[in-house]
Amino acid sequence: MDCFAVSRLRAARTAIAIIAQLPLCALAAEFAPLQQIAPGVFVQRGADQAPSTANRGAVANLGVLVGTTGVIVVNTGSSAAHGAALLAAVARLTDRPVVLAIDTQASPDQVLGNVAFRARGIPVLAHRATDGFMHEHCDSCIADVKATADNDALDATKVAWPSRLIDGSQSISAGGRMVRILYFGWAERPGSLAVLDPKSGVLFAGNLASFEVVPQTHLGRLDNWIAALGELQDLAPAIVVPGHGPPGPSAQLAQMRGYLQGLLDGVRAAYQRGDGLMETVEGLQLPEYRGWALYDSHHRRNVHFAYLLVEQEDLQK
Repeated sequence: MDCFAVSRLRAARTAIAIIAQLPLCALAAEFAPLQQIAPGVFVQRGADQAPSTANRGAVANLGVLVGTTGVIVVNTGSSAAHGAALLAAVARLTDRPVVLAIDTQASPDQVLGNVAFRARGIPVLAHRATDGFMHEHCDSCIADVKATADNDALDATKVAWPSRLIDGSQSISAGGRMVRILYFGWAERPGSLAVLDPKSGVLFAGNLASFEVVPQTHLGRLDNWIAALGELQDLAPAIVVPGHGPPGPSAQLAQMRGYLQGLLDGVRAAYQRGDGLMETVEGLQLPEYRGWALYDSHHRRNVHFAYLLVEQEDLQK
């Protein structure tokens, strides 16, 4: 092991030791409260904003499922402090231990809290492709987050990898609660998962869904993503918790699908007309989604990457 790797390992161990010693009660009030949406099912809402110092990068929805003997957490937060605060909130909710965390994808606002869970010996489950994506990108993703949301919550944050890897859809039981983990291939990004709680009918869609907030699509394979949303809607969940935006009925999956389909159809039409990249970026609007949060900051970028995707498809014919 080279000196740089040894240095990183020591830093990570130091950060984990610090987080393990943090008092949970001192952290519980620093982030949004847990809101019950079904019996034994809770959500910590993220801000419907871009990550910033003010919101501490906590812009994604996190889930808590309370079983008869333990608790499952869906996504761990945007930093070591956020993960510790989520554990504190769970401890105030129930004396049952957190026995499993699930990373639905390798998004920094949802997996940088892993370090707080691993520090307390809690296994973190993810798809194998998510683990690979994290190993490839997550060292730089902390730097990217610090560029927009630099705050003390990131000071002790190191990347903590998932400890339990899966390769496809499966049902698992933990803490006396059974959940279905759903995998549709490369959709929003490599390894994207959704988590369905059959007992309540609540679907944690991860970043496969975004309600009233324009998603970021630069890592997605849009055709696969659109198909995945159709399969999720066919499950007819009672409540869908998206990665971003307020929980809602399954019908809202169709709105999310409509945005992606409109984006892809519009870009394909522009490309077929011979419109250039920047011409398409400047000209392609989806007015029905203009009222969604982050439209101005995300939509143009989505058009840019969708154009490159369509161009690549054409060149590979």
